[in-house]
Amino acid sequence: MIKMLTNTKFIAGEVARAKWMKILGTEALTVEEYCNSATGSNFTKMADITLDDAESRRTTIKAVPVNDTLWKETAEHIYIIVRNNEIMKIGGTRTGMKARWGSYLCGHCVAERKNKHGEANPGKMSVTNAHLYHTIEHDLLQGNNWEFYSWKLPAVTVQVDILGTPTSVVTQTYHAYEARCIDLFKTLSGHIPQLCDNADPNYKVKKE
Repeated sequence: MIKMLTNTKFIAGEVARAKWMKILGTEALTVEEYCNSATGSNFTKMADITLDDAESRRTTIKAVPVNDTLWKETAEHIYIIVRNNEIMKIGGTRTGMKARWGSYLCGHCVAERKNKHGEANPGKMSVTNAHLYHTIEHDLLQGNNWEFYSWKLPAVTVQVDILGTPTSVVTQTYHAYEARCIDLFKTLSGHIPQLCDNADPNYKVKKE
C-alpha cells in the first residue's frame, strides 16, 4: 500500500528520490534460504527500517533496533539489508551497526535537499549512501518492508613482533567475510545483491 505524502518532510524529498533511488526487482532467494546455506554463520535480525516522520529530525528513515546494546556495540559485523524477506545488500563494518547506519543516513544530504537554513546541501555525501538511502525511503513509501540482519564476527588476534616486543594485535577481518558472503549469494542466485557495488577484489574466489 502506497503511503500518503502528507508530511512535508517526504514531500520535500520527491526530487531527491526521483534522482537517487534505484528500481528494484524481486529476488527468488529469501533471507532464510541464504542463511541456511551460509554454514557457520550466525545471522540474526538486528533492526527494522521504517519511515521517520519526526519533525525534530531532517532525515526521513530510521532503524529500530531489536537489541539496543548489540546495536550500539563497536564490533565487526556482516550485515544483510532485506526487503520483503529478500536480500538487497550484503555489507560489512568494523565500527558496529549503529555507526554503519549513521553513515547511510548521510545519504540524505544530497544537493536536491535543503539544510536547516533553507539552503541546498553541498552534495558531498557518498554516492553509494545516497542511492541506498533514497531507494529505501521511496520503497517504504510504497508500503514495502525493510530489515537489517547481522552476524557479529569473532575477534581475531595475532601475535606480531614489533621492535623486538611480542605484541597482540586485533586484526580486521570483515572484508574477507563480506567477500565470501557475496560470493555465496552469487553462487546461489547467479548475481550479486542489487544494492551491492562489489566485494573486495583481494578476497574474491579465484577461477580455476
